Amino acid sequence: MAADTNKFVIPIGPQHPALKEPANFEFWVDGEIVTGASVRLGYVHRGIEKGAEARTWTQNLYLMERICGICSHVHATAYTLGVEKLAGVEVPPRANAIRQLMAELERIHSHMLWLGVAAHEGGFDTL
Repeated sequence: MAADTNKFVIPIGPQHPALKEPANFEFWVDGEIVTGASVRLGYVHRGIEKGAEARTWTQNLYLMERICGICSHVHATAYTLGVEKLAGVEVPPRANAIRQLMAELERIHSHMLWLGVAAHEGGFDTL
């Protein structure tokens, strides 16, 4: 029985110029058809949870802001919402409105950033 020469495994990563974060992808192809794929993430796990155990609630806020350099507000807000719920604190409506505004601005920023990344990878550097 002859081996099928049209079947290949294409590995990408964990370090690749097209990837913004380390990740490992494997694609199984049969000619021009992708028949399977696998992904392995976790190369940038930094143990934030363990680092937070030895800090106070206030110190952890600064740690949460450093989880991601692009989306620092939402991580800090998620942490703050959890702490407020544990402490039984009610925040004023104005504070919630400001948080929502900042979250939406950060979401727009993130979408525009990744649109630019996709355009760059597609060869549209002037978009």
